[in-house]
Amino acid sequence: MNKYMKPSIFAVILLIVIGGYALFFQPLIGLADNGDFFRIMAPNDLKHEEDRDVNVFGYFTNRYDKLQYYNELKGRIKSTQNIIIQMAIKIDDFFTRDEKFDIRFQGGICLIILALGLYWMVDIIEKMTENKKLQYFLAAMAVIIFGDIGYLAYLNSFYGESISYPFFILSIAVILKFSFEKQIKARYLFIYFISSFLFMGSKNQFAVNGILSSMLMAALLMFKIKNYKKIIAVSLSVFFLISTALMYIIIDENISLINKYHMMTRGVMLFEPDLEEVTKKVGLYEQYALLGETIYFDSTPIIHPKDELLLRNFYSNYDLISIVMYYFRTPKAFMKIMNLGLKNSFTIRPEVLGNFKKSGNKEFGEKARYFSLWSHFKDNRIPHDPGLIIMFLILCLALCINRILKYRENQNSQMYYYSEIVLIYVFFTGFSQILVSLIGAGDTDLKKHLFITTVTLDILFYFNFAYALCLFCNARAKTK
Repeated sequence: MNKYMKPSIFAVILLIVIGGYALFFQPLIGLADNGDFFRIMAPNDLKHEEDRDVNVFGYFTNRYDKLQYYNELKGRIKSTQNIIIQMAIKIDDFFTRDEKFDIRFQGGICLIILALGLYWMVDIIEKMTENKKLQYFLAAMAVIIFGDIGYLAYLNSFYGESISYPFFILSIAVILKFSFEKQIKARYLFIYFISSFLFMGSKNQFAVNGILSSMLMAALLMFKIKNYKKIIAVSLSVFFLISTALMYIIIDENISLINKYHMMTRGVMLFEPDLEEVTKKVGLYEQYALLGETIYFDSTPIIHPKDELLLRNFYSNYDLISIVMYYFRTPKAFMKIMNLGLKNSFTIRPEVLGNFKKSGNKEFGEKARYFSLWSHFKDNRIPHDPGLIIMFLILCLALCINRILKYRENQNSQMYYYSEIVLIYVFFTGFSQILVSLIGAGDTDLKKHLFITTVTLDILFYFNFAYALCLFCNARAKTK
């Protein structure tokens, strides 16, 4: 095998075979709709099939009807997810020429993007050692982690994660590739820009990542690269900042109201023994303590979330800045949400949502066990303890220091140091999602909202584990 293909190509073939079988062949695997699909389907002229049982949200479906009439919602939701969906629809039209849309065309596009990201990621890792067996082991490990069915199932769905996951992996892989290349190529910056822009624009909660991406690009000014590349980096940095601002400006009003409701009831008021005292601290009337731990979609609400009383005296009395200041002044409340976020950062697969079609005679909400080793291990074998993540991050820091010392010892290019900045960016991307999710929308659908936090921890684990293992094996080889 060593004579015929690189480990990175081996990883891509393995991912395509495993992912292709799961996404395209019976029994098809995807993710059931929890009610969120309409938000992105309607603006793209799509809807559920007429003969579909609307109550079976525990089952996945791959076919959707294309609207054949005027659609006032078309283009209403501004998201980069629309770009990929429209591309998939056009490919579907080219091959089928019917009034149906098969989501597997979207799944195929996203699988290719993921494969490209995995190719570059493994290509970087394989340069850490000359041991071919170890290279292939790490290539297979990359597929086990990033090709887990918990991740792949999203690709056959209309959740924002279907776009954010493959493009985030691609963005990290390409910017790391940029760091380790002997010849610093500007094209990697453009690929990073495109993939990162599609990632951050796929869901409103990722918009904050534009600030981090802007800082990552600005950091290039500290390194010795050609002036035109610095100009490119500064231009991209500015564009990311503008994009972040625009994404917050165009956020849908209904989504904003839902998040604001949960920001208070499922965030500030969550697990608090004295809700009256909490409401006074954030500047609300004490009677609003009755809303504590309720959700916007309660079937029998105490008061309708859009009631004029709430619009006038509840929502208007707090905003994101005032809530951030509340957590700043109340460390105990801040630690509450941080612990909650860290505890929920291990799970890849959303609860309840099924992976199979109803025609496959599967149980309601049944999850696929196919190629689920990594997600099963994280769910059932790793203690979901915030302390474990803190210990892991300390270990990552130690390995980071070790790499920097190695770069100095080997007199590596300055850009090798930039790779450490990239890994810091990965960490802050995950950390920011805990803050954005819990401060901005409380604990509603938390495990799904912390999806990218889980991805960032997997990236940090894979890169640092591979480095430590190569370090050990290389040292052992020298002693023989």
